[in-house]
Amino acid sequence: MDRKYISKIAFFYSLFLILLSLVPIPDLGWPIFKLFEIDKLVHFVMYFSLTILWCLASENFYKSNFKLLLFAIFFGFALEIFQHILPFGRYFDLADLLANSLGVIFGIIILYYIKKKLL
Repeated sequence: MDRKYISKIAFFYSLFLILLSLVPIPDLGWPIFKLFEIDKLVHFVMYFSLTILWCLASENFYKSNFKLLLFAIFFGFALEIFQHILPFGRYFDLADLLANSLGVIFGIIILYYIKKKLL
């Protein structure tokens, strides 16, 4: 598949994550730290997918994987901060941030081993 096409998909997927993370929802009250619930699995899969897309879009995975790791974790952290700051009924959730970060880390590890096997 063409790298430019994958880059466009990754860009629009990132915009989708921003929208999904900042869309107003009904007030659910203060967060309770729960790591093992379906919401955290969704966060994990979404950031795993984000990492896979951006890795496939990058020119040289081995040179950019650490930058991507830092960027994707910062991206999730920034969205959590915006959820807390903006008046949309959202809140900062440490468990969401942990699930996001684990999805990013797992995505990088999986791609590293896949690309190592292919090369």
